[in-house]
Amino acid sequence: MKIALSGYYGFDNAGDEALLSAITSSIKELAPEAEFVVFSGSPVKTTNLHGIKAIYYMNPFLLIKELVSADLLISGGGSIFQDVTSTRSLMYYISIVALAKMLGTPVMFYAQGVGPINQRVSRFLMRLVANKVDFITVRDMESGELLTRLGVTKPPRKITADPVFALKAEERDYIKTGKILAEINPEKAKMIGVSVRQWHELAGYRTELARLLDDLANDAYKIIFIPLAYPQDIAESEEVANLMVKQPYILNEALSSTEHIALIAQLDFLIGIRLHSLVFAAQGGIPFAGISYDPKVTAFLETFGQKPLSLDYPQMKIELSGLLNNVNLKEEIINTAQSLAEKSDENAKLALDLISHK
Repeated sequence: MKIALSGYYGFDNAGDEALLSAITSSIKELAPEAEFVVFSGSPVKTTNLHGIKAIYYMNPFLLIKELVSADLLISGGGSIFQDVTSTRSLMYYISIVALAKMLGTPVMFYAQGVGPINQRVSRFLMRLVANKVDFITVRDMESGELLTRLGVTKPPRKITADPVFALKAEERDYIKTGKILAEINPEKAKMIGVSVRQWHELAGYRTELARLLDDLANDAYKIIFIPLAYPQDIAESEEVANLMVKQPYILNEALSSTEHIALIAQLDFLIGIRLHSLVFAAQGGIPFAGISYDPKVTAFLETFGQKPLSLDYPQMKIELSGLLNNVNLKEEIINTAQSLAEKSDENAKLALDLISHK
């Protein structure tokens, strides 16, 4: 059994690498004989990190060769079907799906977060190609509703959950990250993690967040910036840190997906812009607050009964204080995350069902 995987892999983004780990490990748990080939921006990195075969994602000859011999193409998870970051990347991922179908390979959209899709040509191609896939799972209701509005109605569809909810950190991950945190925080103060990313429409948030983090530092919290996309997020972390009066700590180290999960699980709270920083926090039952740059972040927060933090400092401070003082928040997050983990497990079962009925 051979499964090809197409997504934003091999680009040093911890969230997307976590997706790849989660998808492959979930399938392996049910079908140990499964073999994988990943279409990657850096095949050597992907093979070294995940221990699975990878080919360069822009080599058409290798792509055709692998798709012809594959029993299934898994497209996703993540948010690859959107044209806000890049119309070009959306075209690429759609073209891989179209190529697979031309070659007779079944295709599954695997826990996709779809949208925004704004360009007319993007919407047309998405409707044209997505209606030919064999099964679609989406990680939130909003993605399913967008597919319906686009006219994607033919494939069977199910709302599941982000695959990363099925990913587990191991003891060695907790040992390594525990040592890191012990060096950062010898005084054993309460720790708040911060995960930021550069986004042009969010540039004004930096000053407001810096003021809020100074308030937290004055309340004896240790502020730790955690770059999920390494090293890209270091620069944005420094932008916010340089606006602070109190000196925070910026973690300048590339961690694996499971190491990120283990590290965040040892914090007291997390403030995140990157979606998977919030997913990692939820997995560990760590209270969190999100700043939304994309509908996928807003949708995730709503799943946990939250709204994105205001970008106005006084209101942001009120909202965060409410979360910090909510004694039931941790239990609520744990319960919701458990439900999402169960839904996440369905993705692998559905993928294997597709192969068995091929």
